[in-house]
Amino acid sequence: MTGRATRPRVGRIAEEGFSPKKILILKFSSLGDVIQALPVASGLKRRWPSAQIHWMAFAPYRELLADHPAIDRFVEFPRRRATRGGLFRDLAHCLASVRGEQYDLLLDLQGLLRSGVLCLLSGAKRRIGPWNGREGSILLYRERIMPPPPPAQERYLAFLRYLGVPEGPADYGLRVEPLELAGLRKGSYVVLHPYARWRTKLWPWRYYEELARSLPDLSFVVMGMGPWFPLEARNVVDLRGALPMRRMTAILGNAAAVVGPDSGPAHLAAALGVPTLILFGPTDWRESAAVGENVRVLSASASCAPCWRTRCPQKRPVACLSEIGPGWVREELKAICAEAF
Repeated sequence: MTGRATRPRVGRIAEEGFSPKKILILKFSSLGDVIQALPVASGLKRRWPSAQIHWMAFAPYRELLADHPAIDRFVEFPRRRATRGGLFRDLAHCLASVRGEQYDLLLDLQGLLRSGVLCLLSGAKRRIGPWNGREGSILLYRERIMPPPPPAQERYLAFLRYLGVPEGPADYGLRVEPLELAGLRKGSYVVLHPYARWRTKLWPWRYYEELARSLPDLSFVVMGMGPWFPLEARNVVDLRGALPMRRMTAILGNAAAVVGPDSGPAHLAAALGVPTLILFGPTDWRESAAVGENVRVLSASASCAPCWRTRCPQKRPVACLSEIGPGWVREELKAICAEAF
């Protein structure tokens, strides 16, 4: 006797009487995407307050997720190990741990092959993923969600709508610890975060010093990890380098404003409610801008943008961002700080 394959379900399904006791969210990276997906955990906890909610991600996001009030357990997904054998052992241990939890509901917000395979083998009663999952992952879900139009956060909130979770304000569940920086108080400084994973997202570095020097009455804190470049204005405190997530959150959350490219810290600042000015080049602000009432975007009119390229093919590299001059950013920042103070 041969079995008949179960056809994946598509659309909005809020099963009557469905009340999961244990839920797993798969969203491994990156920081900006994890931030935008946090309201999913808050919404699930609001709908099923007695359910245990676990979140699987890469190790760098442990602090962020373990501190979240709606998340009961952080589960690390192994990323890289010294040997291939060590990685396979960690993956096998990870899968065994997931199967042992006997989840009632698994949401794959990552939508890649590795998350889809984990979803398939998890043993969860309901396994839900996105219709636009990549690398063949859409074949591994029992239920699929049709992605809504931009902005990007909507593709995460669609999971809540599919499950019949009542809509409400996006709750990121983020907490900001008191500031511990000598000479700086809450709301007295502007954060400059000049780095991003794509080189094509970087605003010309010389512009940051020009910006700081043109606003001598403002105090600036520069932070982030990436290639070093000089930023020697007297009103700049340099905190570049590795920072624990809680400390980075405290610095961003207590700032008067944050300026930088399309990157994870910009999304974090926006989610904290801090006025955030984001400089867009190769990516489309209509698709990936941070979500928040205090977000402003600057995007040049270069004909080649947005190109979504990690390498710029133009003769004048990254002209899209070079066209956003320090004077333009200065005027926007002055307006933001006037409102803040």
